[in-house]
Amino acid sequence: MKAANKQLAEWDAELNQLHERNGDLGLKVQMLEQELKEARRSRDESENSAPTVAEFPEPADLLNQLKARRKKSRADLADINAILGLLADGNGSNPV
Repeated sequence: MKAANKQLAEWDAELNQLHERNGDLGLKVQMLEQELKEARRSRDESENSAPTVAEFPEPADLLNQLKARRKKSRADLADINAILGLLADGNGSNPV
């Protein structure tokens, strides 16, 4: 009888440990779900606040505007294309 009571006490202690562990894991899951919600909200806010891509005029139109303002400008169409490429993506590729 003492052996059976001892075994029941051990199982009861083990069951209590499992309940505590399960409770801790449940709390951890809730905390992780909250972090995930906050991360998603933050990501959505970042995506919504990201600057939009600038719209530039056609290189030829821009060159004509420059020539109208600065008659002696030595810039040519290739220069304007390069500048617009730098403004568009930072690597100097042709945006058109």
